[in-house]
Amino acid sequence: MQGRNQKEKIMITLVGGTYREIDYDDISIEIFGSGFRGAKFLLENNCEVNFNTSGNSEVSNFLKENKKVYKNFLFNCQEYDEFLTFKYSFSLDLPAIFPNLLNIRKTEDINIKGENIVAFGMLETDFKLFGSKVIYDPQTSIKPKKFSQIGKAEELVYIINKREAQALASSNDIEDIKDFFFKKEGAVAFIIKNGPYGATLFFDGNEIKIPSYITNFVHKIGSGDIFTSSFAYYWMERGLPITESALYASKSTAYFCDKKVYLDTSNISQFEYKEFTFKDLSNKQVYLASPFFSISDLILIDKVHSAFLEFGVNVFSPFHDIGLGDDITIANKDLEGIDNSDIMFFIFDNLDSGTLIESGYALAKEKKIVGYHRTCNDSNLLMLKPSNAKYFNHLTTAIYQTIWSL
Repeated sequence: MQGRNQKEKIMITLVGGTYREIDYDDISIEIFGSGFRGAKFLLENNCEVNFNTSGNSEVSNFLKENKKVYKNFLFNCQEYDEFLTFKYSFSLDLPAIFPNLLNIRKTEDINIKGENIVAFGMLETDFKLFGSKVIYDPQTSIKPKKFSQIGKAEELVYIINKREAQALASSNDIEDIKDFFFKKEGAVAFIIKNGPYGATLFFDGNEIKIPSYITNFVHKIGSGDIFTSSFAYYWMERGLPITESALYASKSTAYFCDKKVYLDTSNISQFEYKEFTFKDLSNKQVYLASPFFSISDLILIDKVHSAFLEFGVNVFSPFHDIGLGDDITIANKDLEGIDNSDIMFFIFDNLDSGTLIESGYALAKEKKIVGYHRTCNDSNLLMLKPSNAKYFNHLTTAIYQTIWSL
C-alpha cells in the first residue's frame, strides 16, 4: 500500500449541514448532520479540517466546544435562525424534518475554494465550489443539483445512491448514467451506494464491486456520511488510489455501523467482519408476520414492508397480500405464504397469538427466522430457542440481518 507520508498534513475543506437527529430505534438525540459527522471522522483521524456550515447559536456553541477538543479544527458557521431537526422512527424510514421543507428559507451562498473539498448537499444553504480534488455527495434524490451547476474541479468524484444517480442523469439506464457522470459532468469516478449490498465504483472504464460487511449492529443513520468522509480521508489525506480508498471506506463504514467508531482501517491487521457476497435476491421472498390491529401496528408493518421492498426482495405480508376475510381462508393463505418464503421476519411485540402460531409453523418447516421485539422477555420465546432463529431489539439491524441471511 503506497500513499502520502502521514506526517505530510493537508487541509481538507468540508461543507455540509449540522443538524439535530432523533432516532426512536436507537432512542437517541444527537447533533450531527452529514457535515459535522464527516468532519468528525476526519478529525478523529488527525486531519486538518476547515468546516463550513450554517446554524443558530446552539449550533455555533456546539462547534466552539468541539474546537476545544480538536485543535486542528477550523469552522465557519453561517448565521441561521433555525436548528434543523431530522426525526426517524427507524433509520430505513423517511425522516420527519422540522421545520417543514416548505418553510425552510435559504441563507446566503457559501463560496469555497481549496485544494481538497468534500461537499454534502444542504437544505438551508447552497454553495459554490472551486477545487483541485472534490468529492460531491448531493444528499437528496429530489431535484439534486448537478456539480456542473455549482462548481469546478480538476478531479471530481461523485458519491451517490441509486435514486440520486437516476435523478441526476434523468434515466434509469446504467449506460445513460455513466455517460452523464463521465462525459457531461467530467467526473474521474463515481460511486453508487447500495445499503446492505455494498457499492459499485465506476472508474477507469471498470465497474468494481465494493463489498459490504456483516456487522452485529447496524447504526445506519450517518453510514453514508462515513463512507464519503472516510473515502476523502484515504484519497486526499493518505493519497491512496481511488479503488483502494473505496475498499477501505467500506471497512470504516462497517466499524461505524457496528460500534459508532471512526477508524482508519488501512492500519488494521485483523479485520473482524465477514464480507457479504453480493447476489441477486430478486427471486427471494420474505414472510412478514406481525399483529395488525392497532394504528401503531399498522403503521409499523407498513414501514417495514416498504423497507424490504426498497432492498429489491419479494415480500409476503398477510396484511398487504391477504387483508381481511374469513378465518379459514386467511389461515390457509398464510401457511401457503410461509411455505413459499425463504425467510421469516416476525415482529413479536405484544405476543400476538397469530404471529406465534406462524412462527411455530415456520419452525416445524425448518425455515430461517429473524425476530424483532422491544418488549418481550426471553422466556416468552422459549419454544423458538432450538430453531435457527436470530432475535434483535433494534429494527434496522433486524432488517439488515434478514437480507444478509438470504
